[in-house]
Amino acid sequence: MDVIIAIKLGISHTSNVCMINYYQPKDCEEFNVVFDTKSNTQLQTTSVTTPTVTLFDDKGAIQSYGFEAEIQSKKLDNESNHLLFREFIWDLFCSDEKLPENLNAVNGRQMKSIDVMAAVLGYMISHIKTEAVFQGLPLTLKYVLTIPTCACKGSRTFMTEAALKAGCSRENIKIVEEAAAILLFCLHDKQHTGVTTLDDDTCNRKYFVVECEEDNAAISVLTYTNENMIEILYTDNAEIWKDGHILNDFIEIISLNTRKALLDFFEKYPMEYYNFLQEVKTKLRLTSSDCSKLYLNISSVMLEEKRCSESMQEAVLGTERKDELKFIGDKCVIKSERFQILFTEAGRRIVDYIEKELFDVFADINHIILVGEFAQSPILQDIIKTSFSAKNIIIPCEGNITAVRGAVLLGQRSISVGKKIVHTMNHTPLNNAQVVLTEGERIEINKKKSPRKRCVII
Repeated sequence: MDVIIAIKLGISHTSNVCMINYYQPKDCEEFNVVFDTKSNTQLQTTSVTTPTVTLFDDKGAIQSYGFEAEIQSKKLDNESNHLLFREFIWDLFCSDEKLPENLNAVNGRQMKSIDVMAAVLGYMISHIKTEAVFQGLPLTLKYVLTIPTCACKGSRTFMTEAALKAGCSRENIKIVEEAAAILLFCLHDKQHTGVTTLDDDTCNRKYFVVECEEDNAAISVLTYTNENMIEILYTDNAEIWKDGHILNDFIEIISLNTRKALLDFFEKYPMEYYNFLQEVKTKLRLTSSDCSKLYLNISSVMLEEKRCSESMQEAVLGTERKDELKFIGDKCVIKSERFQILFTEAGRRIVDYIEKELFDVFADINHIILVGEFAQSPILQDIIKTSFSAKNIIIPCEGNITAVRGAVLLGQRSISVGKKIVHTMNHTPLNNAQVVLTEGERIEINKKKSPRKRCVII
């Protein structure tokens, strides 16, 4: 019995999918191994994703991952030599044209990049093996690991070496770019494309893949060739949320106005913060252009701890936001205009980027795949659909785990992934990217990223 374990260590969040291939070729089972987190309020949260955050002790041994790492780090005093790594995937693969030898923890201490990644992979694999039930049958484990689509040169080799150091065998490791996994999933999702097999009509067709995350969009062009290969023809990482990102902007509105009542509480109860963020994200994703207000629940723990509804409202009344934000009972009520503007701006920037940078070379593309944390936004979807009304817009319903679901399919099939980057004459990459010509018409885009703006609370 083969078991395929797909792990996506995303820039913001981590997820996994396991697939059991039984003895009968068509008999298989797909499932997620969830992440359980319990805070000091005894509130337990179960999720198929967790933040890409990890905590090591002062000797370099991994202690925890995801929200567990955040919670444990809160309990440590300021003199602790523990190493907390946030957004280390970005620092590894996307911040420069080459992989850094060392990674910087939040407290400034350094650790070798390969040691961090090997420990994280070992931790994740151990978590999956412990929590998953494989019925005690003899197993052959295969691993599919994703890397960001815009990852720098050498990323596949680095991930392979880290997996080997984590105890995986070389013949059972496969490294794939997220956009390639997304494309394969959509090609096999009849609900959205009507394509159940990679037939002649599907082969050699090109696709735009737009991965819309919290603060940027990875925009790629891919094709599936008739040689059982997915080729990445173009990729770039474009900032679309102006100078910040939607979630950060929302938290700033509330935290700046109610800093004493809210910030201190979330420092003490990080899991309450996590649940608050999940509700914020859900409401933002569902905010439509005709929505005038957002209603957010305030937890009973927060109300009991702070008696904070009145204190928050008093704090707001003394600010310029008094007409935008109200706290009534167990609800936070905020006008949605600010977030409609943010989504509108993001949608327009995606449209402008595709029209100005890509249509000169890829004018024949008729399919746009929209995935990621905020791809479910009705505002964003309407802009894309209206601007490209002649195109087939594909939006998977679980955009934040589409990549890892496609990765497990890549582990099941004999499909390879390669890059054959095509030069676009009008290309002026964002974030001061530089285009460097290599042999023939192939190019490599070396990006020098601007610092990422981190969330103000955690």
